[in-house]
Amino acid sequence: MSTSKNWATAALVSCALLLSGCAALESMASDFAPSGEEVTPVVPSPVAKAPISTGEYDLVESCRVFFTGPIVDNVRQLRDAVQAPLTEERTGAFSSVSRNIGDIISKADEVSIAHLEAVRAPFDQALDGSIARPKAVDTAVKNYETACKEGGFKG
Repeated sequence: MSTSKNWATAALVSCALLLSGCAALESMASDFAPSGEEVTPVVPSPVAKAPISTGEYDLVESCRVFFTGPIVDNVRQLRDAVQAPLTEERTGAFSSVSRNIGDIISKADEVSIAHLEAVRAPFDQALDGSIARPKAVDTAVKNYETACKEGGFKG
């Protein structure tokens, strides 16, 4: 019988400790509860998906860098390759085009960013293993060229 009394005593002590622990938690929780006013949840700000530009170049300068340098020539030479399966050589060429356009984007104006992203997209698509369309490259370059001329670029 003494064993069952020991078990009963242990159970009683355990229950008492458990209840006192619960009471302490409830007391602590009330310290963090709102005081009658509505609490609005904190919503994390969305991650910026658009490229961030320093705005160092205005539209004309962005156009000049793209259209008077070797970048546009590389884009035009590689336009047909975006529809072909990826090879080691194409991977290097597409990466170079994407990186060079990204360098301009980092300094470009807002109008140029949208157009340059459209030019870069088929190359990035090809790098991801998807087959891109050469017509997408042509259209993006043509649209950017039109925006540049409308913006005052004489090149």
